[in-house]
Amino acid sequence: MLALPFYMSKRKEIPEPKKGQSEWELFEEMFGKSWDSYKNLKFDPEEKITEFNYEKFIHEDILATMDTDTEDFKDYIKL
Repeated sequence: MLALPFYMSKRKEIPEPKKGQSEWELFEEMFGKSWDSYKNLKFDPEEKITEFNYEKFIHEDILATMDTDTEDFKDYIKL
C-alpha cells in the first residue's frame, strides 16, 4: 500500500505528445498545424461579446425590442 503512489506515478499518461510520436503526427494530419503552434500565444484573438460592446454584434432593430437595462439581459449577454 505504501508503494502504490510510486507505481501510479509511473503509469500516469502525459497529456502532451512529443515530436516523433504517432499522436503528434495524427494531430498534424487532422488540423494541419503542429501541436505546439499556439505555444507562444499570449491572448485569445477573438473578440468576445460583453455587456460593454454588445451593440457591435447585435443589430439595432433587435436591440430596440429588448430592455437592455435589466439583469436578465446582462445575464443573457454573459452566457
